[in-house]
Amino acid sequence: MAEKFHLEHVGVVDTSDENFMSGFGLLTLFQCNVEYRFSTEDMSLEEAECYIQDVLNHLPDETINEICIKACEWKTVKMSSDTMEYPNGLAQAFGREILGYMEVGEVDLYRNPYDRNDNTFGVTLGGGTEWDTENGMEIVILGSKVIEVGEYLGYGKSAIWKETLENSK
Repeated sequence: MAEKFHLEHVGVVDTSDENFMSGFGLLTLFQCNVEYRFSTEDMSLEEAECYIQDVLNHLPDETINEICIKACEWKTVKMSSDTMEYPNGLAQAFGREILGYMEVGEVDLYRNPYDRNDNTFGVTLGGGTEWDTENGMEIVILGSKVIEVGEYLGYGKSAIWKETLENSK
C-alpha cells in the first residue's frame, strides 16, 4: 500500500489570518517540492492532503496532455511576438517536453465559494516559464480539468468559479 501523503512544515502563513495555512510537499507533475496554500475555512488539512494525493498527484494523462498543449500554444505565441533569446531546444519542445521549461513553486487550493457542498476542489499552480520570465505562469485546474495555462493573473478562486444566477440561489 502506498504511503499517505502528508504536508510538511504546516503552519499559519499570515498571523493576521490564522485560517490561511501552508505546508510543503511533492508535486508529482513537476517532480519538485512546492508550497501548498489553503484556507481552513474552505477545507481541512486532511481534505487538502487527500486532494493532493488522490487527484493532483495522480492527474490523468488527458489532463497532463491538455496542460502541455496549452503551454505549447502559449509558448509559440510568445516566442513569435518578441525577439528575446530563448534556451536551446525550447522552440522545438513539444508535448511533455515542455514541462522541462516550466517550474512551479506554489499551489493554492480552493473550495467552491458558491457551493460549500461541492467536493470538487480547484487549484492554481504558480511559477514561471523559460518563454515568459517577466509575467510568471499560472495553471488553473478544477478537479482534474484544465481551465487555463498562461501568464500569472492572480485571480485565485474567481479564475475557477464564476458567480452566476445559478450559484446565488
